[in-house]
Amino acid sequence: MRATYNSCMRSLRPGTVTLWVWIWLLPAAAGLPVPVQQEQYRERQVLDPEADEWVEQPPQTQPGPVDALDEARRLLASGEARRAQKLLKRWTKEHADHERYLEGMYLLGEAEFERRRYYQAFEAYEVVAEGSAGELFYKALRREMDVARAFLSGEKRIIWKFLRIPAYDDGIEILDRVWERVPGTRLGEVALKLKADYYFGVGEVDLAQDEYVNLTREYPSGRYVQLAMLRAAEAAAAAFPGIRFDDRPLLDAQVRYQRMQETFPTYAQRERVADRLDGIRQQRAEKDLDIARWYERTGRAGAAEFYYRLVLKDWPDTLAAGEARRSLRALGVALPAEEKEAEQ
Repeated sequence: MRATYNSCMRSLRPGTVTLWVWIWLLPAAAGLPVPVQQEQYRERQVLDPEADEWVEQPPQTQPGPVDALDEARRLLASGEARRAQKLLKRWTKEHADHERYLEGMYLLGEAEFERRRYYQAFEAYEVVAEGSAGELFYKALRREMDVARAFLSGEKRIIWKFLRIPAYDDGIEILDRVWERVPGTRLGEVALKLKADYYFGVGEVDLAQDEYVNLTREYPSGRYVQLAMLRAAEAAAAAFPGIRFDDRPLLDAQVRYQRMQETFPTYAQRERVADRLDGIRQQRAEKDLDIARWYERTGRAGAAEFYYRLVLKDWPDTLAAGEARRSLRALGVALPAEEKEAEQ
């Protein structure tokens, strides 16, 4: 045995022998255990600073689908919409068949909305609306209406990541989609009102009148029926371009105001509908008076007299009636006694 050992030692070079001696003797001289096999396990451990010893490191696991959605909710709640958007975009792409995919798409819409990327938010909500039912379906539609509100208030649509363009038409289209999906519901009623209010606000009175009439027809007992009837009449009156033009809009407004007085007398009184009707009568009288004056200017006294008398007959208590009496006297037309008394 000793001969074998001596033979092995003679086969090693002097430097090699010295190296092996230091490897084995230095740890022992320091009073430390020789860590030959333990070091390979040390890579799977972490140092606990309180206990001052190595403990097993917990396995590193990737967040699962549920964990990712919870993390996205946390990021949204803490105002980190950009990070939530990146997480949800990746998750929805990788988990299109997951049972909570539509929930992930809804959260993606929320993240896009918070980043003011409204059309991208709408596209995410639309996926949810097309593929879901129940509470999630209605939540998606309500958020689509929020997108429409943003567009109709002037927010821009982002395309190609940098170009911003007006999106009023997109807002109207979104409201139409909501109405088509839930006609007869409270949500559909709000969609119709938002559309009508937008047209009324921008001065598109003809379109506004149609939408308000549609609102009253679809929801005769709805929350906005009184307001819709009032706005329809106002829009009709506003569509009248002036006394030199056809007075059909005034006639429509008159009919709508009168119907309102019959249906909601208290509301009509509060909105001073009687005064509005009197204003319409004044305008219609002015129109007939203007026709009479035109005939007078063109030398057609007979036609002028006819229209002056028409003003006295149809609108006897208007300012135009007083002008008609004075014009008839200037033409040398004898007024009946009752007309003279009315003038006095």
